[in-house]
Amino acid sequence: MEFEVKPYLIYSLNEEETTIVQTRESSFATKSAELIEFLSYLEINKIEKISFEDMITMFGSHDLAQSSIEFLLSYSILKPFQTKYLTKKEEITFFSNDDSFNDLVNIFWKDRNVDSQELKEFELFDKENNLVIVSLNPFSLKQLKEIVSLIKKDSSNIYKFIFPYGHGVYLSNYYSPLWGNPCPLCFFYSIESYLRGSQTGKDNLNFQVMVDLFYKEKGTYEYNGLLKLEDWLPVFSQLNKDFNLEEDVISEVDDVLKIDLVGNTLSYDTCYLWEMCDCYE
Repeated sequence: MEFEVKPYLIYSLNEEETTIVQTRESSFATKSAELIEFLSYLEINKIEKISFEDMITMFGSHDLAQSSIEFLLSYSILKPFQTKYLTKKEEITFFSNDDSFNDLVNIFWKDRNVDSQELKEFELFDKENNLVIVSLNPFSLKQLKEIVSLIKKDSSNIYKFIFPYGHGVYLSNYYSPLWGNPCPLCFFYSIESYLRGSQTGKDNLNFQVMVDLFYKEKGTYEYNGLLKLEDWLPVFSQLNKDFNLEEDVISEVDDVLKIDLVGNTLSYDTCYLWEMCDCYE
């Protein structure tokens, strides 16, 4: 069995001969030399995944490794490793509030096991083990929140969201509640934070500042990307590439993509958990 190593911090209290270990959820104190040495080794070598067999070797015995795993699981330093595969999903299902997008889906993947539905059908969707692509054009944060709230915490589906915003088209990372990776709201708020901080010139209102003004006066805002059919081509090209990934290629599932509609450029990045989001709990 393999385990994912979650982020933690180590603080040494020399006078107390104690070490404090802090995680996102909790903290604990320990004087166990074996445990401190193990955690320090993981940190120094930037190890993100470890097997039970490796821990037996490091701790010197099966029983000590087992008790250490149970302890580290309880403090969320270790988590059972979930393999991130896309190709094992039984069906690909698209939801969109844009009829032209769904029409393109049906044309582009007419020979594949792909289903496209109107966005309003998402609430009734009860299938599992599906790859679910949600496209919002026009985009509204209110609608995004409503859709995300419908995703079950134990769902075996994998979700990806696509929407226009700030004169670009954004593709989120692939999200699974079982993986514990950043959710679509984490992704959106990272975009919002970046755009809000990109203002140049004291008299220049950037896109996010203008959106904030709409929220302040109207209480809501809906962004229509005014997309042409050809604007969707790089989106479909990227999705088609993803759908054909080899099973042992997992790094791409954490990628996010911005398609710049002005310069026609592609920018890849990695999404991180948003500190105010509860999707990690």
